[in-house]
Amino acid sequence: MTIINPGFEAGLSGWSGAGVLEAAAHTGSWALRHGAGRRETTQTVTGLANGWHTLTVWVRAGRGPVKAWIALVVEGAEARAAVPVAGDAWLRIVVSAEVTQQRCTICLCSEADGDEWVCFDDVALVPGRAALPIRGADISSLKKSEDKGGRYRDADGAPAPALVILRDHGLNYARLRVWVDSPDGYHGRAQLLEMAQRLKAAGLELLVDFHYADSWADPGKQPKPKAWEDLDFAGLRSAVYAHTAEICNSLAAQGTPPAMVQIGNEITNGMLWPDGKNDRSFEPLAALLEAGIRAVRETVPEARVMLHVDNGGNNALYRWWFDNILAQQVPFDLIGVSYYPYWHGTLADLQNNLDDIARRYGKDILVVETAYAFTPADADDYENIVGMSLVCPGYPFTPEGQARILADLLTIVRAVPNGRGLGVMWWDATWIAVPGNGWDPAEPAAGNNWENQALFDFEGRTLPALRLLGRL
Repeated sequence: MTIINPGFEAGLSGWSGAGVLEAAAHTGSWALRHGAGRRETTQTVTGLANGWHTLTVWVRAGRGPVKAWIALVVEGAEARAAVPVAGDAWLRIVVSAEVTQQRCTICLCSEADGDEWVCFDDVALVPGRAALPIRGADISSLKKSEDKGGRYRDADGAPAPALVILRDHGLNYARLRVWVDSPDGYHGRAQLLEMAQRLKAAGLELLVDFHYADSWADPGKQPKPKAWEDLDFAGLRSAVYAHTAEICNSLAAQGTPPAMVQIGNEITNGMLWPDGKNDRSFEPLAALLEAGIRAVRETVPEARVMLHVDNGGNNALYRWWFDNILAQQVPFDLIGVSYYPYWHGTLADLQNNLDDIARRYGKDILVVETAYAFTPADADDYENIVGMSLVCPGYPFTPEGQARILADLLTIVRAVPNGRGLGVMWWDATWIAVPGNGWDPAEPAAGNNWENQALFDFEGRTLPALRLLGRL
């Protein structure tokens, strides 16, 4: 049996419960609108094949933090997905449940106050499960944190190794950055090999993030390693190949090959400046990427290769960048996205971009960097990079606000067409404020400007968002 009146074009025919019609529909002439109070609109669908089914609903809410959700109820058990705070924009959200008696009930629910409201439209139920096979975190700071005295605890305050906590919360991937010759000796080959062994023992897969720099590389800076500064372009390509091959070979030799490899970090504006800057042409960047990718294919052929760009809500940027890189016939497997809600647009912007690039390029997508603050305070008298001026409407800088925005982000990634949304990784989830483990690797006394965005609080205890991150 199919859903009756999925777009509410026939009013509430086929549906039970409260609700009125709204003319500002997603498609067609009408949508369902819930206003103040508790509202529930339901429909039971029968004649289904047993197995996993996914409910898809387009939703739109006012600018306030409306409590609303969609759900599938099977034999009294409910699976739900919350309606994100989207600023009066339509979003497509999904939730999956396993049908066991050839029937389930679709629920469209809300609990709104005052003039809050939410709309639902274009309801669909299809076979299959929307799940995220990758639930991970960048933990590049962890080794140094531990060496400098950092300690981690579960939500009850019981001490435990950070990797054990992450694994027990359902995470299955960890990302580690690699610098060529770090000023403080961390983030290099030796630490990567040690951490890879620990990840394997904990049952976590490894994503290697090559920066091709001695320190931070991002859209605003892509400096060459000091040892490579005097190389001509041919020498630079050879250095990229040799460095990548050495790291990957070393990992494979000790029985810990990476599952994924990132060639460059947030290379929106190219890498290894000025040679690999892509402001005039993508050809030099493509040649450097090809050298790194060739090294991966020849040393760890099972690893999937990612290219990583920032500003995940900017679809024009992604079309420009990937159209150009594919025109150069660069062979890669995955699209890596950075999405920081306070910098990179709304969740509606993100969904528009992810949907478009999933269809346009036919490649799997991983939100490989995201974060949000659980407090505006700082723990080490070193100003944080994110303060109250960057708080997003509907998502306060509280443990609950951090968890809410992550839950909504996970919902968006689950909804990427054709299952192309692989998952989400939280950036430097274990970077708590520990003296000596600051932002500047060349200055031991520098503080940490990220600790209010970790997934552990200032006492090293897990935060609610960590429990969400590990869920399928």
